[in-house]
Amino acid sequence: AEFQSFPFLEATGEAGAGLVKATATAKGELTALDIDPSIFREQDKEVVEDLILAAIKDAQRRAEGKAAEEMARLTRELGLPADMKMPF
Repeated sequence: AEFQSFPFLEATGEAGAGLVKATATAKGELTALDIDPSIFREQDKEVVEDLILAAIKDAQRRAEGKAAEEMARLTRELGLPADMKMPF
């Protein structure tokens, strides 16, 4: 994976107006999950599951975006062409 050199980058995504929050690394690994207790009702089980998945996907997308920004910054600082592919 192109962004494995930035495992320290994390991003938090959310769903349901912040009722479910997930944090993932730039490598896409989930590191934290925060669920507001107000959504724990049996009849809302499927909605909660959907919110959890949406928050995880949002966190992964944001973390990948942060890694891409970091790669672009490093590329600029090294004076390399912006479209140059790094070997890692």
